[in-house]
Amino acid sequence: MTAVEFLENILHDFIHPEHAAEFFPYVEKAKAMEREQHGQTWDDAITAFKGRGLVESRAICDFDEYYESTYGTNSN
Repeated sequence: MTAVEFLENILHDFIHPEHAAEFFPYVEKAKAMEREQHGQTWDDAITAFKGRGLVESRAICDFDEYYESTYGTNSN
């Protein structure tokens, strides 16, 4: 389950059914954005791997630093 899917499940409990039709298209947009971000993350990882001469350990460290600086961590 993705973060957006989790939020969507929670929102179903709080959004009145008559308002759902106007609200949930935004949830679908958020899902599409999340898929795009996930794909970009993998593209960046592959680029880092290639940029480090295909040395996996160096690319992973660089990617971890990139991901941390870009997305932060979830402390939960």
